[in-house]
Amino acid sequence: MKKTQEKIIIATVDLFNKAGVSNVRLQDIAKEVGISPGNLTYHYKTKKDLLVAVLSEMTDQQKAGRNTNLVFVESNDIISILTNYLSFQIQHRFFYRDILEIIKLVPEAKGLLDHHIQNVIEFSKNAIYLSIGKGYMKAEPHEGHYEIFSKNSWAILHSWLREREVFGEEKVSLYHAILAVLELHYFYLTEEGLLRYAALKEQLPKLVKEQISLV
Repeated sequence: MKKTQEKIIIATVDLFNKAGVSNVRLQDIAKEVGISPGNLTYHYKTKKDLLVAVLSEMTDQQKAGRNTNLVFVESNDIISILTNYLSFQIQHRFFYRDILEIIKLVPEAKGLLDHHIQNVIEFSKNAIYLSIGKGYMKAEPHEGHYEIFSKNSWAILHSWLREREVFGEEKVSLYHAILAVLELHYFYLTEEGLLRYAALKEQLPKLVKEQISLV
């Protein structure tokens, strides 16, 4: 990707996050980047073309984040996993907030959202099975239960961002989102898992603060 294209995409994401996809014009993006509208349309002729490029960049970042999180899964570093995921959501909050409008402009975005959801659910299930193997979580009560459990985890991770947009970061912070996911796991933890949970919950404010400084 050319340097100018990179600047355009960064500026587009920032403006989409602040004002919403429908309220941002190509002229606004060109002004933000410091180039002429003609220079912008040389790289991206329409708003749809630009949005497609932004979504492609998001896909690449998701893949990189997934590979990073695989390392954290092995060490059961749940805080790093959740912080990475939630930080990605914050950085691209326009996508989750304006998804219906985005799909109207770029129908392929529906597939990206579906792929994203399925990846989160599958990742959650794999993390659960690993925790069962390490003795932190109980075996599945019945077949398919942890599939639904993982979908509920995704629902929490998806809905918190809207709450944050409405009520503000102080009331709905990364800490609150991570705590909500941890609490969902509580009744499935073994004795060893409960001990680990108690220690993790006590350290959570400090751990989240440290992770945010690394993002």
